[in-house]
Amino acid sequence: MRLGRTAMAATIGFALTLGAVSCSAGTGTTSNAPPSASAAGGLEKTKLKVATLPAIDSAAIYVAVNQGLFEKEGLDVTPEILQSSPDAIPMMVKGEIDAAFGNYVSMFAAHDKQALKLRILAEGSRAAPDSLSIMALPNSPIKTPKDLEGKTINVNVLHNFQELALTQVLKANNVDPTTIKYVQVTFQSIMPSWKDGQIDAAYLGEPMVTSATSTMGARKILDPASGPAAEFPISGYVSTQDWYDKYPKTAAAFQRAIHNAAKLMEKNREVVAKVLPNFTQIDAATAATVTFPYFSSNDNPVRLQRVADWMLEAKWLTKEIDVETLMSPTTSG
Repeated sequence: MRLGRTAMAATIGFALTLGAVSCSAGTGTTSNAPPSASAAGGLEKTKLKVATLPAIDSAAIYVAVNQGLFEKEGLDVTPEILQSSPDAIPMMVKGEIDAAFGNYVSMFAAHDKQALKLRILAEGSRAAPDSLSIMALPNSPIKTPKDLEGKTINVNVLHNFQELALTQVLKANNVDPTTIKYVQVTFQSIMPSWKDGQIDAAYLGEPMVTSATSTMGARKILDPASGPAAEFPISGYVSTQDWYDKYPKTAAAFQRAIHNAAKLMEKNREVVAKVLPNFTQIDAATAATVTFPYFSSNDNPVRLQRVADWMLEAKWLTKEIDVETLMSPTTSG
């Protein structure tokens, strides 16, 4: 298996808010493991290029590479690192990549605008407690969630999953979300903007949450992955419907490998920590301590429907999306 080009920045996804995975001894699948029955039955395509993000959320595809899970399915998968989910959409449409890992909000919006006809191959990550945080500096007058009203908060991209989930959590905490001013700030610029007072509270994911707490004495004001946004689905593996129709056996094999990687990650934190330095700027020492998102070892249309419903409520969609009609049949055990 080949790894894509080195990540240019450690983009921190919403799923970085994930709860820590319990550790136990796990045995990885070797690269010379025998192919599965489906692989032996013949795949329409074996070499795949999949766009990923330099974020912890993307770890399952790298674990599947590292543990030989794609080889077991007869696949040769090359991750190609991009800096944002929307960048992958034209590449999928043009056939430059086979599939992409990206946040659902961007993908549902593109589907709604008919930029592509979406097919969800496998769920990827879900928000976990304490992996995301709305934080205030030690001398800030912001002490409670109510104090956030009228304040400025950073997001990586306007009108995306960060804002979508936080809106629901703010309402649950009796905070008027319409009073919040969101500004787009790159991850590299969050800390300088915060210190300079350009934002009042910082919307952080790991490893920034851990760093801000330990080095700046920052205080947690609100968990964006709590209450109504608990286990909020962040991102997944998608293709176009045309690609899926052309390669259904390949899609099923890819799904099985991703699900099996997630099952392994649930049992062994070390397999996640081991791959993070390969595609993020998170070093081995940091990888051993940060909070991980939940990695999905099965697909659930009910929990994923929540994303589309909230987007419609926010008027980010022009019509309802029945998420179940976009999901691939689950072939994993």
